[in-house]
Amino acid sequence: MDKLIHEALKHYTLDKHTVIIEKELHHNSWNNDLHYKIVAGGKRYSARFIKKSRSPHHAFGLLNETIMMEQIRFCNYLVDNQIPFMRVKQTSKNEPFISLKWDNNLLLFVLFEWMEGIHITHYNEYLASKFGRVARRIHDVSSDFHSDLLLKKSHLHGYRDFIKKIHENVATASISKKHLQIIKDYVMLIEHHIERSTVGNYEFIVQSDLNPLNILWDEQRSLKGIVDFESIGYVDRVEGLAWLVKWYSRTDGVHSHKMSSNVAAAFIEGYRATDILDDKDFERLRSLIWLSGCINWNFTKKTINILNHDPNLLEEHLQIYIKRGESLLALLN
Repeated sequence: MDKLIHEALKHYTLDKHTVIIEKELHHNSWNNDLHYKIVAGGKRYSARFIKKSRSPHHAFGLLNETIMMEQIRFCNYLVDNQIPFMRVKQTSKNEPFISLKWDNNLLLFVLFEWMEGIHITHYNEYLASKFGRVARRIHDVSSDFHSDLLLKKSHLHGYRDFIKKIHENVATASISKKHLQIIKDYVMLIEHHIERSTVGNYEFIVQSDLNPLNILWDEQRSLKGIVDFESIGYVDRVEGLAWLVKWYSRTDGVHSHKMSSNVAAAFIEGYRATDILDDKDFERLRSLIWLSGCINWNFTKKTINILNHDPNLLEEHLQIYIKRGESLLALLN
C-alpha cells in the first residue's frame, strides 16, 4: 500500500520524504475502503481510498464523485457552524479529493486532518443526556443544509429490501414446515413494525453516522470531534433518532446488547425530543428502534447463511432477536 499512498500524495503539497504510515484503520469493515493513519511533515492525517462498490448490497447506496463532493460540502458546512467535524486537506490544485486508478479499480482519495480523542462506549444517564444535547444541535444545524444531489430515502426501503432477500432464500432453502412458519411469523413481525413506522411525509435532514465509535471526547468528557465522513446522507430525523437511542442507551459498550431505559430516557431528555415529537411520533420511534436492531444487515446476512447451511439453527437465532426486540421496545416505556 506504500506505493498507492505515495501516488495519491503526489497531488498534495506535503513533504513526501517524511511520510509514515502509522497503521491501517477499520480493517475488515462492512465497506471495501482502504483507510490509514499517516504522518507527513510532522502532522497526522486520515487517508481514505473509497471504492464505488463499497458493500455486498445496495442498502447503503452507491458513491460517485458528485456525491462525494456534496458530502464534503456538508463537512465544511458543519465546521463553519462550529460543529467539530473533520477538516478536509485540499490538494495542491485546491480540490477536496482526487480520483485515481489502481489495479483496474477507480478509487476516490480524500485526506482529512487527524483528530485525537477518546471513544466512550459505556453510557450512563449523565453522558447520554450530554450527547443527546449534542445530537440535537447537530440535527438542528443540519436541518438548514439543503442538497439537490443527496438521495432522500427512508431506512424502511432498506428494510423491505432485506425482507425481499430473505424471501428469495426461503424459496430456495430446504426447510421444514415448522421452520418455514417460524420465519414467516418473524417476517410478519417486521412488516408490522414497518407499517407502524411509515408516514406520509418524512422530515429529511442530512446526517453522518453518529455511532459512539465516530465520536471523540477529551478527558473531561467534552466533545472533541466527529470523524465519520463516508456515510453522510439524508435521513428521516425520527429514523436517525431511533439509531441514536439504541446506541446511547447501551451501558456495557457497543458490542453489548445490555441497554437501560433510564439511560434512554436521559438521552431523549437531553435531545429535547418532546419539543418536536408527539405521542404518535413516539409510537413510531419505538417501532423504528425495534427495526434498527432486528432487521439490520447483520441479521439479514446471518439469517440467509442459516437458511442455506443449517436451518435447524433458525429457531434459536430468531429467538435471540425476538428477545432483543422486546428489550428495544422497553427502552421507551
